[in-house]
Amino acid sequence: MGAKIRQLAQQWELNKLWAYFFSFGWLLLERGLNLVLGMVVAIWLARYLQPEAFGIYNYAVSFVALFGFLSYLGLDGIVTRDLVKHPETHQRLLGTVFVLRLGGGLIAIGLIAAAAFLFISDVTSRWLIVIISASLLFDAFNVVDFWFQSRVENKFSAAARSVSIILGGLIYIGLIVAKASLTAFGVAFVLQQAGKAAALWLVYRYRGYRVTAWEYNGALARSLLRQSWPLIISSAGSLIYLKIDQIMLGNLVGAAEVGIYSAAVKLSEVWYVIPALAATAIFPAIVHSKGSMANLYQERLQRAYTSMAWLGIAIAIFVSLTANFLILWLYSDAYSEAGLILAIHIWTCPIMFMGPILSKWLIVEDLLIFSLTRHGLGAIANIILNLILIPQFGGVGAAVATLISYSTAVYLACFTDSRTRIAGKLMTRALFAPLFIVRNALR
Repeated sequence: MGAKIRQLAQQWELNKLWAYFFSFGWLLLERGLNLVLGMVVAIWLARYLQPEAFGIYNYAVSFVALFGFLSYLGLDGIVTRDLVKHPETHQRLLGTVFVLRLGGGLIAIGLIAAAAFLFISDVTSRWLIVIISASLLFDAFNVVDFWFQSRVENKFSAAARSVSIILGGLIYIGLIVAKASLTAFGVAFVLQQAGKAAALWLVYRYRGYRVTAWEYNGALARSLLRQSWPLIISSAGSLIYLKIDQIMLGNLVGAAEVGIYSAAVKLSEVWYVIPALAATAIFPAIVHSKGSMANLYQERLQRAYTSMAWLGIAIAIFVSLTANFLILWLYSDAYSEAGLILAIHIWTCPIMFMGPILSKWLIVEDLLIFSLTRHGLGAIANIILNLILIPQFGGVGAAVATLISYSTAVYLACFTDSRTRIAGKLMTRALFAPLFIVRNALR
């Protein structure tokens, strides 16, 4: 009898392992599709719009993204965790989060519209910002994805998002072929987000669930916000140091410089999907070794940091050496100045590749409050450096400011707190791994 129970338990663990494997596979497929199609559309759009119009478009997207924390509310991980623990409460939980996110989105849209009309003098930019801000409403409709994540059924949400990615890409391509106006691409941005929300809701309904069964609970809403406020603030800081460069570049130099800078940044940030997926894949093994196997835990963390850092370094070397060729080949001569910007910005990869490992480690060690410190320092560094460097060096200055601020948020900030200093030391050993290898060999 005992052997039978053990056999069933082993089979259950095996089935669970396969479920996680296939779930990750679907996410990988969706991210790959988003990556390839997104880059094709972005490059085609840049070639069609040319630097100035492309700059206005990216300025508007970045402006809206700055307010995104109000619609996200830092609830993703918290809600998924609670759904795993208490799946029987999913209708109340999803209904409450939907209302919170919808309210946050409406507040964000109101603030964006007010800021646009108060501070943006260019009429085209102003209305493009207002149009794109409508996309924040659809963040509320994406809460059904939390349910699929909690049940390790990512294939359903990944399939829904993949359909919306393809349809959205076709809309953009159709508008380019039709030589549409800049405003039309703002509408397309909103339609793509609406399509993703609609696809997720249809899949949710297909699986036999009903949105009409959702319910809002005020006490639960207050509890969720009490838990998520550090994440809301850290998310705001993160968005500042990730997006403020394009906004400050537009305000201090002009739209054309934003277009040239954005073209370079897209070829740099496209690589960031690799560490995000890798961290998701390898971190369960790292977490499993925590506690009973402290040495193995540290060893696996070190290997993760080292492999990610040097993968980022390898990519940075290749891209920086071929930056001018890539820009001219993909974008055209109009973006020739983006070559040097790309050659600098790509060196964010070694640092940003270690970022997802640090983020997951902070969760495991219950140090999420440290996110406030690191994102705050990153935001402050980015704003100050941009104010100093952009007026004199334009997009090149913004790239340097971004490199330093990313390094501050991910790496240097770890040395400001005794609890996170170990992460800073592990990243130091990762970045200078060859020197440590030589030193150990000479001992």
